[in-house]
Amino acid sequence: MKSTPAFRPVHTNLVSTVTRLGLMLALACATGPLQAATPEETEAYLAATMSTKPMWGMPYELDGKRMFFTNWYFVHPGNLNWLDEEGRRINTEEEGAENPKYDPWNVNLDRPSSPYGIEIVAQRAERMGPVIKPEMPWEKDYVIFKTVMKDGDKYKGWGKSKPGGDCYFESENGVNWRRVILRQKEFEGSLENNLFKVEPEGTVFIDPSAPPEERYKCVRGPSVKFEQFRQFVEKYPDKWETRAVKGLWRKPEKFRALGGGVSPDGTNWKHLPELFTVEHSDGMEVGYFDQHLKKYVIFTRTFLVGPRSTRWNGDPQVRTWMAPGGGVGRRAIGRMESDTFGDFPVSEPVIVPVPEEVSPSQSFYTSIWSTIPGAPDCQLMFPALWDTRDDTCSIGMWSSHDGKLWSRVPGPPVLETAAYGAWDGGCIFSFPYLTELPNGDFVLPYKGYNLPHKYPRGHMKLFAGYMVWPKGRIVAVEAKEIGEFATVGIIPPGRKLKVNALTKRAGGIQVEIARLNPTPDEEEFAGFEEVVPGHSFAECKPIQGDQYWTTVTWNGDADMGFREGDCVIIRFKMDRAKLFGIEFE
Repeated sequence: MKSTPAFRPVHTNLVSTVTRLGLMLALACATGPLQAATPEETEAYLAATMSTKPMWGMPYELDGKRMFFTNWYFVHPGNLNWLDEEGRRINTEEEGAENPKYDPWNVNLDRPSSPYGIEIVAQRAERMGPVIKPEMPWEKDYVIFKTVMKDGDKYKGWGKSKPGGDCYFESENGVNWRRVILRQKEFEGSLENNLFKVEPEGTVFIDPSAPPEERYKCVRGPSVKFEQFRQFVEKYPDKWETRAVKGLWRKPEKFRALGGGVSPDGTNWKHLPELFTVEHSDGMEVGYFDQHLKKYVIFTRTFLVGPRSTRWNGDPQVRTWMAPGGGVGRRAIGRMESDTFGDFPVSEPVIVPVPEEVSPSQSFYTSIWSTIPGAPDCQLMFPALWDTRDDTCSIGMWSSHDGKLWSRVPGPPVLETAAYGAWDGGCIFSFPYLTELPNGDFVLPYKGYNLPHKYPRGHMKLFAGYMVWPKGRIVAVEAKEIGEFATVGIIPPGRKLKVNALTKRAGGIQVEIARLNPTPDEEEFAGFEEVVPGHSFAECKPIQGDQYWTTVTWNGDADMGFREGDCVIIRFKMDRAKLFGIEFE
């Protein structure tokens, strides 16, 4: 994965010119007013200076071989140009507004790659489950997954059982799981089980930047006692907050905290000796290493709540921030980042309940982050939304290109609480990660309860399930009638293009390949798009019906026709169609 653009080396003559310009500036500062640089010196200085910084804009470099459209980031915003009768672009600063040739009714409108008639829609998931069932003595009460991922050719699952504790599974297909005998922890006099001696406790991720002995990492949310709390806050006065106290200040039962662990193989764990922070994040935190930022990122369960007035005449020891016990705080999703897996600040909210996205009685209950299989630069969040009106849960979908800016993916909840009486008819909560099965289905683990979240729990049962998106169709660019859009310019990671699409019987999709011309004929114009010869809409074989990763062809040729290094723009004409993603080969 690439984190920064490649830069052309600075020519030695350019360096000498910049050095001379720098000496001129220093001399001018010492002797008097600055003298204007020549155009050549200005160009040389800017070229050398900008070469030390990342350049922005097209073309993008994909992290994987797939592109999904979960927000507008990969969708070209298009452009608009007024053209004269000869087809030349009219200069917006040109005088002569009263000239008849500039009458809006006598000129042409050019809208290259401008999208219309499309919308992005989250697709509902199907449900599968229970995917694992209690079979062993240490699973008498329940067994669930807390993390599922594909690691190489093997699927791995980290779970929790009761009364046994954290446990480990492996699978060849992500559906049929086996308990890996670890021989670490004794249960009822035997080591023949899949229980951990040192438990990861939270969710697990693989760190591509780590040495082999720390390849696997976990994010855990332990509760600590007063002495450990006091030692931490005295050493790190900026890494804790008062909401970490669970219960009354005068009788603190426990203090919420965040910490981590490392493992060479995902089964032999050691906890890091120091906590990350002391704050209220009570479970299901998810971490990862961001290869672009070169930082560790953790998403937490936090609260959208403000500071309490100091003039209140109530008992200052009483907690008033946490709902539903008279509190005002709405659960939200927090984020923290650090250069190392340890030196984290207190998390800050990045996804909060806003009116256009959730109802006034809903709160975010989990911070389940994932990328899309095959597209590491498409980040998703699957928060469970708990409703205080009726004690129900639904799971939504939020999207981001950088893990910082998030927006809800339009459409219905991807999963809702099942009908009462079903194994997941009480409440549901998601877990990481979105994983691709051998048949191409995408699955996301979740746990389901037979009773509502706040119901008396004496008869509560807990099971593990999958949210399932058949054929990986998790988000669609949809044109209910006629629509068009184009991708932003990219450097394609392959020469063939595949589409995952579904159209109505009378509908279809056509694809056109264009490129950004790097040699503009107008000084102020950054470039223009031109169709790659032989790859127009008219020359594309229409895509119709149910097409699952089908190769696109133009006049029978599957090669996209671009030159190496071209900034390629892929355009789509859609008629009553859904496009779920594209893939390069």
